[in-house]
Amino acid sequence: MVLHRNPLLFLLVFGISICFARYCVHNEKSWCRGHNIWGWCFHNKSSGVFNCDDDSFCVSQEQLKNKKSSGCFARDNSSVCCCNDADGCNLGFIGVPPKYAHGQQCVNSMEVPNEDPRLFRPCDDPYCYSLLTAEEDGGPTTVTRGCHSRKMVMHFMSKNEDDQFQNNTKWRETKRMAEMPSCSEILKDQPKANGTRSLCIDYTFDQDPEEGEDAAEEPIRMKGRLCCCDGTNKCNEQAMWADEGISLDELKEEIEKRKVAVGGVPNYDGFLVSTLLVFVAMAF
Repeated sequence: MVLHRNPLLFLLVFGISICFARYCVHNEKSWCRGHNIWGWCFHNKSSGVFNCDDDSFCVSQEQLKNKKSSGCFARDNSSVCCCNDADGCNLGFIGVPPKYAHGQQCVNSMEVPNEDPRLFRPCDDPYCYSLLTAEEDGGPTTVTRGCHSRKMVMHFMSKNEDDQFQNNTKWRETKRMAEMPSCSEILKDQPKANGTRSLCIDYTFDQDPEEGEDAAEEPIRMKGRLCCCDGTNKCNEQAMWADEGISLDELKEEIEKRKVAVGGVPNYDGFLVSTLLVFVAMAF
């Protein structure tokens, strides 16, 4: 079958592939989306890389072509792992020997005021998180704890499904967290203490109106705190308001400084530089 000779057929196949794209965990961006037909989720147990087979290691393996599979290869004293059997499947390699070479077990729970705490099965992830919210002026705190990369994969899967079919609004529950910098960015410059890196980010927001409420009413001002950690199992078990934290604005400034450091000195005033070059040229 030659797809490029039939534009309509090509668009149909392309559209189907987009609808069923494979979602994977990414160690820097939290999540990524590959292609369900020829895409793979990847993990290197030595380097800690999780991605959508960005360097095409998995897709180049002859024994994996045209198969749904999950497993690891021994390469240069390392275990390099590939899977395409489920969304986020590269999380499953965290528990493959050597266990927790990168990633750890996270507490997975929800604490809502005036309700019994809900404890779920612990999960494995490159980053654990705790999310705290309360009214800005004080009051009881709602706390969710869990696996950050897993949560982001689920968020974007839900949003993509809702965008296409208008049948899944679950993503709205994690919309604000998905708009925050990734845990990789939050922890990038943090030193380890007793094997753990951790940092909390503070921010404020307007509470979204509940279904049926009058949106014209003045919204309740809320405060939030997103804490990320890695390095030791259940490192997110105790994170609360008293722990070390910085504001979201401070973090964004730090991220911009990193970009400048990587990209070199920014050209803040192109006109000034151009004028200087002209002056030098005229002098000679």
